[in-house]
Amino acid sequence: MNNYHTSCHILNYRELREAGWAVLKTDSVNLIFALRDCYMLDVFDLDSSAHVAYLDFDIKKKIMLGDAFGSPAIGLPFTNQFRKTFGKNIFPFKELRSRHNVGFFVERAYRNKEKKGLWNMDEVLVAIALEIAFEEGVEIFIVKPTGDRSRYYCNKFYAEIHPTTESDVILGIDLRSARKKLKHIELQEIKGKTHFLRVTCCPDT
Repeated sequence: MNNYHTSCHILNYRELREAGWAVLKTDSVNLIFALRDCYMLDVFDLDSSAHVAYLDFDIKKKIMLGDAFGSPAIGLPFTNQFRKTFGKNIFPFKELRSRHNVGFFVERAYRNKEKKGLWNMDEVLVAIALEIAFEEGVEIFIVKPTGDRSRYYCNKFYAEIHPTTESDVILGIDLRSARKKLKHIELQEIKGKTHFLRVTCCPDT
């Protein structure tokens, strides 16, 4: 049975931002988070070399994140440094999208309650996006949820209805407070700057 110490794992957020990748090792899987072009996040399973999740966002657009849990597109390669470190044949680079999708996708097996036994990876991805946006000076992170995803963002990320003239529901996440209130993510700062994310990778008790 997992306790606090075995179910919480560290992701080196500062390494992700500066080097472009960081590893999250959990009790059930080993994952590598890769960051491209500042706002394109990919997740690979290190044991199977599979591409298992992505989150694209854009703080320069009115809608910073939309199309929740959409499908990946095809192709942009990683940097030469990334390829040299991990080997060009390890990861399915050709299967990756070639441009910003401004979307959010997690393979079913890696979602909560699914067969990989991994919890809260979706929350890790959004937490990284929120932290990057906060460091870039964004105060309100704007989300356009699809389908019935509004409740998901409100419950997990403290999003609120954002005033708009559009007929669609637009949500805003106040980064000045919400980023530090996430239920399964604890920010660890050094001299006022986030360096690590402590992630709860098991179900709530």
